[in-house]
Amino acid sequence: MKKLLVTLTPAESKRLIAKGLLALDLVQEALSEGYLCITLGTTSGYLVEEILGEYDKTRHIAGITVPKGLAITDKETRTSDAIFHKGEYIENTKVIDILDKLGPGDVIIKSANALDENYVPIVLLASETGGTVGSFVGAAAAKNIKVIVPVGLEKSIPVAYEEFCGQFGKDDWDYAIGTPVGAIALTEGIVFTEIEAVDVLFGAVAIPIAAGGVNGAEGSISLFIEGEDEELVQAYEFFLDLKGEPPFPKVDRVK
Repeated sequence: MKKLLVTLTPAESKRLIAKGLLALDLVQEALSEGYLCITLGTTSGYLVEEILGEYDKTRHIAGITVPKGLAITDKETRTSDAIFHKGEYIENTKVIDILDKLGPGDVIIKSANALDENYVPIVLLASETGGTVGSFVGAAAAKNIKVIVPVGLEKSIPVAYEEFCGQFGKDDWDYAIGTPVGAIALTEGIVFTEIEAVDVLFGAVAIPIAAGGVNGAEGSISLFIEGEDEELVQAYEFFLDLKGEPPFPKVDRVK
C-alpha cells in the first residue's frame, strides 16, 4: 500500500466533493434516467458547475456564513434549485414543484452547515417554514427519495446534535450577531465528504489528520490517503491539478 499526504483548502474540498458526487453511481443514474435535484448551497453549486460547465455559484445560495455571522442572500439574486430530468436542465424550477413526480431512483442533493461527532449532517434553518429542507424532507422519507448531503470536513463539530437539539429555534435567541436560526439533523441523508469522494474517485481510503491554517489555508483539511500504487498515482496527479482552485467568489447582496 502507498501513502499520500494532501492539504485541501475549503474551495479545493468543494471541487473534490463535486467531482466525487458526479462520479457516484446514484447520481449518474438519477442524472441520466430520472430526476437529479440540486438544492441551493455553496458545495452543491460546484456540482451544478461540473455538470453545466459554466455556472454562477454565487447565485446558488440561500443561507450563508460570512465574517459578520450567519446570513441570507437577497432572494432577487438567487437562482432556483438546479433540476435535471434525464440529463436536461430544467430552469426556474424548485424541488417542491416536482415532488409529486419524484420517487425511488431520484436524488436530492442538499448541502449541510455542520457534521456532528457522530457523522450526522446538520442544516441551519432561517425560514419560518424550514426552507428547502422543510419542503422536501417528509416527502423524501415517504417516497424513498435518496437525499445526499455534501459537506466538507471543515464543518465538523465536536458535539452531537442531541446536545443542542430542542435548545433553540429561530425566535428563541435573546441576542444574535447574525441571522437567528433553528437547526435540523438530516439523519436519513447520505453524507458525502472528502472521504467518500476519494473512495469513489480512486478506491482509496482517506483519513483527516489535521485542520486549519493561515495565509488562505484557513478552514483547510489535511488528509492521509492510502491505496494501491496505481490508485495513489492517479490521486496524486489529480490533487496536483486540483491545487490552486480559487476561493469561492465574493457573494454580494447578503442580508
